[in-house]
Amino acid sequence: MEIICDHCKAKLSVADEKLPEGKAASIRCPKCKNKISIDLTSRQPLEPSGNGQNPAPKSFNFDEGTDDYDASEKPFDFLEEEGNTALICENDPEILKQINIVLGIMDYSITVAESVRDALKKMKYHIYNMILVNETFDGSDPDANGLLVYLERLNMDVRRNIFVGLLTRRFPSMDNMAALIKSVNITINLKDINSLDRILARGINENDLFYAVFKESLKKLGMA
Repeated sequence: MEIICDHCKAKLSVADEKLPEGKAASIRCPKCKNKISIDLTSRQPLEPSGNGQNPAPKSFNFDEGTDDYDASEKPFDFLEEEGNTALICENDPEILKQINIVLGIMDYSITVAESVRDALKKMKYHIYNMILVNETFDGSDPDANGLLVYLERLNMDVRRNIFVGLLTRRFPSMDNMAALIKSVNITINLKDINSLDRILARGINENDLFYAVFKESLKKLGMA
């Protein structure tokens, strides 16, 4: 199926078997990050191929050249409308396990970054609703973490839609001053990881209340 971004006009060619049949779906344009909504509710089910095998996946095609498809870099090509996604940047298996349990209960689709480089590649193709990053992830200097620097420099129109949690051993959980200094939405001390569900619920609620009036104003002005 060929999809054209209504913002930058990039052409995307996506294998039919990747499309969620009979559902509304969305994709972030890998070129300009614009959200493209697709209504598949009236789409006819796929017919099996003559040889009994599914056709080979197609690549994303852009105006200049072709960007080979890599599912590990683009884990959320298509997601049902209103689906939330999270990127986890943490090396400790036990902490990762706890995070996965909590975010799974919160109905987040989760991907785990293996390194700073891997995380940056994933963020190139997808704007996550939530990012949880350990300040020492992948051996990073906690005061010069490349992921946090990248997030801090994002365009504010993009950044305000990402809830960033800093996993730390230096700062208390819910430390507003530390969160401000580190340009994140919330700090989560790793000693409180067993209370992650309550910490995230409170942090997300406070963040939503903070931006509620602003987002409503954007909707009234037709800018959201």
